[in-house]
Amino acid sequence: MVNKNRKVSHFAGIFLILFCSYLPLLAQKNRIDYSDSLRLRYYDHTYRNTIRTVQLHQIGWKFSPPIIELNSSQRLQLEFDDLDGDIKSYYYTFVHCDADWQPSDINTFDYLKGFQQDFVTNYTTSSLTQQSYTHYSITLPNKNMQMTITGNYLLKVYLNNNPDSLIITRRFMVYEKDLSIHARESRGIGSDLYTKQEILFTINTSRYRVEDPFQAMKVFILQNGRWDNCISGLQPQFVTDTALQYLSDFGNSFDGGNQFRNVDMTSFRLISENIQRFVPNHDYTEIEMHPDKPRGREAYIFQNDIDGQYLILNKDEDSTTSSVTSDYALVHFFLKIDTACTAGNVYIFGQLSDWQCKKQYMMHYVDSLKEYVADLYLKQGYYDYQYAFLADHSKIADVTPIEGNHSETENKYTIYVYNRPNGIYYDQLIGVQSFLAPSN
Repeated sequence: MVNKNRKVSHFAGIFLILFCSYLPLLAQKNRIDYSDSLRLRYYDHTYRNTIRTVQLHQIGWKFSPPIIELNSSQRLQLEFDDLDGDIKSYYYTFVHCDADWQPSDINTFDYLKGFQQDFVTNYTTSSLTQQSYTHYSITLPNKNMQMTITGNYLLKVYLNNNPDSLIITRRFMVYEKDLSIHARESRGIGSDLYTKQEILFTINTSRYRVEDPFQAMKVFILQNGRWDNCISGLQPQFVTDTALQYLSDFGNSFDGGNQFRNVDMTSFRLISENIQRFVPNHDYTEIEMHPDKPRGREAYIFQNDIDGQYLILNKDEDSTTSSVTSDYALVHFFLKIDTACTAGNVYIFGQLSDWQCKKQYMMHYVDSLKEYVADLYLKQGYYDYQYAFLADHSKIADVTPIEGNHSETENKYTIYVYNRPNGIYYDQLIGVQSFLAPSN
């Protein structure tokens, strides 16, 4: 049973912050656009608030990073919903980028075979849902457009054949197995023993000649698919005829963090562990979560997670049609903290926020409740999330103050190796390796 005084206080607090919090239904009705402009971003971004649940992954592997091997049978699929519920003329193209995600200094014909842009023809309207929407999908590469070289790509979706009327940008990568990478994780040393995970790896170059590993080669290490805290600029400590070795104590360690929290809203009929109650109404379902608490001072406890990702799934209907039968719900999150954090803000963080501290995922502190609150409009499914603190003037989200920091935490790491040989004017992606840590 929900405490009535707490409920009244909660909605009183919410009323006071309506103008600065994210209320998706109000935004949809009044066409409020949280993007400050349609300026092109070379990272994952959604430019219009009616576009929701944008996912880019390999076909057949929902939790894959957005990467495929060149000239292979692998395909990527972009999926998104338009809450307007009508049929629009969406187009797409992609831009080749360097290792630092800036446009490459090459012509479109150097990396793209077929059309330079294409029309989105695969769409389906929602079925049996309170929230009407149109579900769109794009498969890459396809018969009309193929990538011809490796490297980083930015997928652009725009309206009415107007590249300036941006809808979505998403990063993806194309690679070749020119070399192999052997990697493992090690605990930090000294004061970092219980909090850090060091990434040690060797690049095998016996099948690929690296002319200048210190200037022409770039290495990036990502933790759980995050680009904001990625490690780059590493130099090999040892170079031989067949290997490049990257060892400890050279800036290649991450905070271990903690296992992700989750909300299971795959059914709107059965209440799962972290949900307090459903509040159905004529327009949409509301879901009130149990209040979360900080875990910064708690001992590490392992629990299964999906490394911060989410899965769209409707267990109330045929799960094979979840992309168009899953409804949307307004989910109320609560984080109990005695005092508001200063010199920064708290965000709900994970793949659901594109691993970014976005305005619509920022929480607001309600003094009368001694808690942070946020309302997210989410599609039916299973979501991992954490609470991140973003310090003023910082671009890197820090989950450790609220979630805790443990070297035992399970994380997924991916190493990307780029190279630009003499006479080549773009960064080739020549090696990729993913692995789970801890390794023991």
